[in-house]
Amino acid sequence: MKRYLLLSLLLITLFFSCKKDSPEQFPDLHMSVTEKTLTIAVNTERSFSVVIAEGKTLNNEWKLNGAVVGKEVAYTFKPSMAGDYTLVYTGSNALGSFSYSYAINVPVPVIDAGANSSKYISKVFEYFPAPGQHINQATLGSPEQAQKLVGGIANLVSLGGYGGYIIFGFDHSVVNQTGYDLAIYGNPSGAPYHFAEPGIVMVSQDKNGNGLPDDEWYELAGSEYEKATTIKNYEITYTNPKAFVDVPWTDNQGNSGVLKNLSKNKNHYPLFVANQDKITFKGTLLPSTLSTTGLVLNNPFEWGYTDSYSVGDDYAKNLYNSFDISWAVDKNGKKVSLKTVDFVKVYTAQNVNAGILGEISTDIKGAADLNIK
Repeated sequence: MKRYLLLSLLLITLFFSCKKDSPEQFPDLHMSVTEKTLTIAVNTERSFSVVIAEGKTLNNEWKLNGAVVGKEVAYTFKPSMAGDYTLVYTGSNALGSFSYSYAINVPVPVIDAGANSSKYISKVFEYFPAPGQHINQATLGSPEQAQKLVGGIANLVSLGGYGGYIIFGFDHSVVNQTGYDLAIYGNPSGAPYHFAEPGIVMVSQDKNGNGLPDDEWYELAGSEYEKATTIKNYEITYTNPKAFVDVPWTDNQGNSGVLKNLSKNKNHYPLFVANQDKITFKGTLLPSTLSTTGLVLNNPFEWGYTDSYSVGDDYAKNLYNSFDISWAVDKNGKKVSLKTVDFVKVYTAQNVNAGILGEISTDIKGAADLNIK
């Protein structure tokens, strides 16, 4: 009997001893948001948090696309830019860790066209011409003239020499549909007296939803984009002579020259831009198509450029150059897929002196969304 009592006491002691010494377990956790795939609009807040068992503490960490953005039990996500995001929560202590991952899509904001939408330019955001023979003229090279492109195609503005540009938009997002999406009007002449002043077209999406053209730009790659004669990442700097004389320029190819002042009655450097000492333009440089045998001609490219009497987009029939958003490439030349665009930029793409006709300077009369009839 004694032996049984002692054995019983030993077993009871071992039981309570084991119960007392059993290790603490990692706490049960659950997330306030359980969906792992979400869609959230730009500039919209969405709160995430972890619920931890009462009395338990953890080291909390939130990572957004690999970067630590929070150390508390809760995190508020407010995307300032469209894109794809990965949000990961990790809770840990000496007993273990727990992770939960979210895949978040933030779509590009889109303004749908309505019954009263115009197919023409609704806003000119910026007019920044390079020096040129028409610059500083009220009827061809002034900010006031550029604003007259809004709402139609009856007015004309010059962009000056290489790099000079204009940025505009519509009252809606332009949808990338099958075929051509944009029409841009210029004033080139056709055969037999070809005179083109080719401009490159770029597009951008309002990824941050602020209504301004301050997001990434994509070039609509035309017929010359892949050719060895086309120079990418070209830069040119014009110096203001502050007189009615030629405008000096240098480029990043080791070249220099002057933009001829043919009129001698005004400064060709744009007097309404902020920097009145020097201005630099960057972009893609198209090769010269100038012919000075007999009449001075500047031949058009096949397709993909504005103010060019191109065969490829049937300028003779349409009286505008046609552009497909599907031609878009990024700064590295990689093709990108854009469902819509919100802003358009056109700039003079040749650095050519046409003698008695002055510099090659892209002219623009307006633009239209070809998806609106």
